[in-house]
Amino acid sequence: MAEDAVVERLASICVGQFNQDSEKDRKLKELKETDSWKRNEYVKEQGWATMPGDKQPDSQVDELCADMLMQLGR
Repeated sequence: MAEDAVVERLASICVGQFNQDSEKDRKLKELKETDSWKRNEYVKEQGWATMPGDKQPDSQVDELCADMLMQLGR
């Protein structure tokens, strides 16, 4: 339960990092056109799921972040 709360908080930060991306509109369109099973990889490649000070994103964070980003613009 605590781990889920941490993942949710980090995924929110991931969305915040997405929102700071100067090309976020184009990239959101690309994300939405990406196969569902590849979306977390797209998020990871953009660096949004990598927290400041970390070298790698957590796989649960990039998955939840991708899900949260898919809800944008609906």
